[in-house]
Amino acid sequence: MMSCTDAQIGGLRLINSTMMHVSVAKSERVGISNITIIAPEDSPNTDGIHVQESKFVNISNSIIGTGDDCVSLSEGAEDITIRNVTCGPGHGISIGSLGKKGSRATASNIHVSNCTLTQTTNGVRIKTWQARSPFSMIFGGSGFARNISFVNITMNGVTHPIIIDQYYCPNSVCDVHESAVEVIDVKYIGVTGSSSRDVAVALNCSQSVPCNGIVMDSVNLWHANEGEEVQSHCINANGSARNQVTPAVSCLTQGNLAS
Repeated sequence: MMSCTDAQIGGLRLINSTMMHVSVAKSERVGISNITIIAPEDSPNTDGIHVQESKFVNISNSIIGTGDDCVSLSEGAEDITIRNVTCGPGHGISIGSLGKKGSRATASNIHVSNCTLTQTTNGVRIKTWQARSPFSMIFGGSGFARNISFVNITMNGVTHPIIIDQYYCPNSVCDVHESAVEVIDVKYIGVTGSSSRDVAVALNCSQSVPCNGIVMDSVNLWHANEGEEVQSHCINANGSARNQVTPAVSCLTQGNLAS
């Protein structure tokens, strides 16, 4: 869907696309609901729904299982609502990657709620480029990902349930670069379920542009293997933890964050 306004997609079953199943770009007021997307777990680049340079997109009441992101939102995604989506297999719900090759990228006002992810690689993920490869000359970008919320999310055996990665680099060698996409005002509220790995929460934020305004409220994650415990990993993230947050996230202060 390119340069569309007031468009609707519904009631479709999409199977085994060679790449993205649904792509929305340079569009406004798009509704996607009641669709089923199916592709093999090992099929590369078969994102279920991809949105970029678009605003007022509503994705709801759908089942997505692919070899890549169930839903991916990249540069220019604004005022996006995702609700009642069942995801798995796949790479989860991703914002990014943002800022590739030194570009300025923005994503804002993104709200994800009442979604279930089962045996996905990631749960809810934000990924931005900060790195530079001396071989490919890929530089970190600039811009922001802000005002993002994940509410009432259920994880079932997810490898990385909650992850912010400002060091995204699929290349084998990357160096830290001073430029980075800012991640600010991200809320995780009522995120529960099981992690298949020890690290259930990973906030890996930039040395030069830390993550700010991170809020975790009523987060309860446990290990999929009975008797094992989960933990968190946190670098350069600032914010608050409210009510129960398990595992505890050391860089978040207990209490309320000023609004």
